[in-house]
Amino acid sequence: MSNLVLRKDSGRICTLTLNRPETLNALNVSLFEELREHVDA
Repeated sequence: MSNLVLRKDSGRICTLTLNRPETLNALNVSLFEELREHVDA
C-alpha cells in the first residue's frame, strides 16, 4: 500500500484517513482501491 489511506486501530474502532492533501483528498482509482483494501480487511 502506498499510504494514500492512513489507518489507526483503537480497540474495536478503526479510523481511516484519506491522505492526498495536494488534491484535497479527491478520489482516484489508486485511492479508492487502497480504501477498499482497508474496508475489506
